[in-house]
Amino acid sequence: MRKIPLSASLLTFLEHLEYPEAGLSAEEETAELAAPFRDQIAEWDDKFKQERAGRRSVIRAEAVVAVRNAQLDGKTVRFGASVLGEAGGDRKSPFFRRFFPVAPSQYVRQPLRKQCEQTLNVMAAELEKLEKKHTLRTFLAPLTTLAKSALAALDARTKAKGDRTMSASDVEDWKEGCNTLRLSTYAELLKIAAEKGYGRAWADSFFPSDTAVTAEEEVATPPGGSEPQEPKADGQPEKP
Repeated sequence: MRKIPLSASLLTFLEHLEYPEAGLSAEEETAELAAPFRDQIAEWDDKFKQERAGRRSVIRAEAVVAVRNAQLDGKTVRFGASVLGEAGGDRKSPFFRRFFPVAPSQYVRQPLRKQCEQTLNVMAAELEKLEKKHTLRTFLAPLTTLAKSALAALDARTKAKGDRTMSASDVEDWKEGCNTLRLSTYAELLKIAAEKGYGRAWADSFFPSDTAVTAEEEVATPPGGSEPQEPKADGQPEKP
């Protein structure tokens, strides 16, 4: 009996709960062992919704950040063109450098949060110093609004990712519980098999045959039973 990898989907875990629950319920000697599986199955729907909600929130937050970034970049590039016109096409002029210490195309490639902060703390501050009738003052309000909206989107994404991390931890705990239940139940079945003389195949029959794929092996051994031999490099067990 091996653990199901925690990276496996919730649907995979559900299948590996449904199978033993049905098998245990169908056997009079093991019927009482099925109850914990039913309890675990009953919790699955909430865990699925929880996981889905976390993924959905992050995806939607990423989309909003991308749009806010594009909006701010577009307005910034247009602003850069207007500033360059006011500077007579001289990118090295003091007037142009007040707003753009680097080319606008390079300015918008920096991390979004840094861009927003510079837009608010430098670019907007410099625009406020201009005369109210100056042509470039028309960019003050939209640039300020777009930068603040982008910062809000970044904060929302950070929160969504944090919530998803907490949700993922809760789901992982549930998965661990599933593995613990399966292993402890298998140990009980091996104990019954030893007492009744059924053999190990009887205990194995309550679990899907593909349980062991790519997972770290954890073998449940009934009290008094012998531990399995470690396999050699060629996959064959060492002889006693």
